[in-house]
Amino acid sequence: MNRKSLATILERDEFKPFKIITSAGLAYEITDPLSLALGEHDLFYYFPKSERSIEVPYTHIATLEHLPPKVKH
Repeated sequence: MNRKSLATILERDEFKPFKIITSAGLAYEITDPLSLALGEHDLFYYFPKSERSIEVPYTHIATLEHLPPKVKH
């Protein structure tokens, strides 16, 4: 995974939620494109409703998975 690939996903007209899975098996659900900041070698994930964030090197991203759309009741 690299910066350009993630930027393409985040810049789509209609954002589709996805999950980042790291090589260590950690998973982060990206439901808002503003929760990510892309650096040159790392991404920064900002946890929703929190001041907490993490840094993930692109080389540690194992895969991305699409999340199903949320159903509104």
